[in-house]
Amino acid sequence: MAGLLALVVAIAVLGGRGPLSFTGLNAVPQQYRPWITKAGSQCSQITSAVIAAQLYQESGFNPAAVSPTGARGIAQFEPESFARSGRDETGRGVASPDDPADAIMAQGRYMCALARQAQHSGLPGDPVALALAGYNAGWGAVEKYRGIPPYPETRHYVRCILALAQHKSGATHPRTSAFRVGSGSS
Repeated sequence: MAGLLALVVAIAVLGGRGPLSFTGLNAVPQQYRPWITKAGSQCSQITSAVIAAQLYQESGFNPAAVSPTGARGIAQFEPESFARSGRDETGRGVASPDDPADAIMAQGRYMCALARQAQHSGLPGDPVALALAGYNAGWGAVEKYRGIPPYPETRHYVRCILALAQHKSGATHPRTSAFRVGSGSS
């Protein structure tokens, strides 16, 4: 009965996607693991666990996902955000948010830039949470509200990503993650 109650609470708090449906390494498709590992090693604040949790929340690891607002690909980039962070990672001659390698690495770069911005902003709160809010709502909204904006979608997004990353890594905080998508361990 306690297990059922925990499941109901997790679903209510986190929505349809949450730690209970993110079943560790099985949730990360094999072909994306090297890119997630690489993206999660670009800075100390943003780990592979955070990257994987974001991809799961953003698109369910679907590289063909398109949002109603026009965000594209596995990392759900808006065109202007991808233009700032996207690069051709595989040597095809073009960078695209629809290419998982390009999008995952751009996500890591963008999240690292947001985390650095959060650290130097003087805003209260965890830089990773602020970076996630910036990814979801835009850094302007984070600055306007002097922290995580009061938008239900953004608050839900930040809670879900942090919970997924903690669940995946077994860590108490995403920055202390032991998540190794490429190693076969969880």
